Amino acid sequence: MKDSKHRIRLRDGRELQFHSPRLGPDSEAVSLLSFIPDPTLKIEVEIGPGKGEHLWARARRYPQHFFIGIDRRLDRSRLTQNKLQQLQEKNGVVIREDARRFFQTTMPPIHKLHVYQPDPWPKARHHKHRFFRSPDARSWAEALEAHGQLRVSTDHWEYFLEIVDIVDSWGFMKPTLVARKCAAMAPPMTHFESIFLKKGQDVFKAIWTKTK
Repeated sequence: MKDSKHRIRLRDGRELQFHSPRLGPDSEAVSLLSFIPDPTLKIEVEIGPGKGEHLWARARRYPQHFFIGIDRRLDRSRLTQNKLQQLQEKNGVVIREDARRFFQTTMPPIHKLHVYQPDPWPKARHHKHRFFRSPDARSWAEALEAHGQLRVSTDHWEYFLEIVDIVDSWGFMKPTLVARKCAAMAPPMTHFESIFLKKGQDVFKAIWTKTK
């Protein structure tokens, strides 16, 4: 018998299994609001900022916005935070946390949500661990402000198609860009995108806008 509690249904009737994270009995939800100095600022969040190139570049370009990176890994969190500390405006912060721990508290309206090169968990038996299969991915998208954007990038074609199907099944996100990027098109946005493009691998990108 299928465990319907840990499955999501797509528009075409297919069901995908997801893994419910085990955070432990003492785990508590984290308040994103506690990291924001001014709630009137436009908020941009990047889940898994890697080495911080993209987050730093956007924070430098948009000093009137506030940027939050969320990463579980200590080394990457430190690299990203070091970059943000070089900015004159000091308009960014990195939270060393699991992105799935922010949904039992009030979320601020998010202007843009960035998720680049999420782990594709390529083996079929591990697909249940994919971030976009979890209800948490939808919760982040629901926190977007009206007409806010979800921006996604991955080098994994099969996972990209799955992400497109999942986001479509939510019913409140409109695709505004779907593209395939090769090395000749533009400089890489992130460290990992640079690795894939140098290998001659294409990177698949999509932008959705929240409709309600």
